[in-house]
Amino acid sequence: MTPVDLYRACQVSACRLETLQHYAGDEEERQRAFLAGEPLPPPGPGKRDDLELIAALMQACRVVQRVHVVDRPLSDYIRYELAAYAENAAAGEDIRIADRSAHRELGNLSEDFTIFDAGTSGASVILFRYDAQGRLHGYQHATDQETVMRCGGQYGLALACSVPLNEFMASVW
Repeated sequence: MTPVDLYRACQVSACRLETLQHYAGDEEERQRAFLAGEPLPPPGPGKRDDLELIAALMQACRVVQRVHVVDRPLSDYIRYELAAYAENAAAGEDIRIADRSAHRELGNLSEDFTIFDAGTSGASVILFRYDAQGRLHGYQHATDQETVMRCGGQYGLALACSVPLNEFMASVW
């Protein structure tokens, strides 16, 4: 199953943990505009699909949540991503930010994943594999109890150390 398949099939929740400070992708034009102080261009097809999926999941009463663990000083990419998260939040995603510099216990979190239907018998995890430049090289779907519990613990820690996106943004700008 692909990550999109798992999002579509979730019955309760999809909770993503992001730990990288840069992700490579197809958003260079949007990043350039942000860094130049210009309005963000409209999202591309992939992001539009993501936003539609988030909205559909929210309409179906599913929890869609993300915690991004950030380092200070914030990288240009993280500053851009924080601004772009407004689109996800408008679609209904609950976005939270955990500042690693304020929470030393987050120091070992370095793996990106999404937990689907945590706390249920059908819980599973998709583990994302990135290279040093932030390019996605693949993912692994795991259903074993050990992986689900390990990732659940990491997500719970990051969530406990996080604040809502708007609160974090108010402290940064």
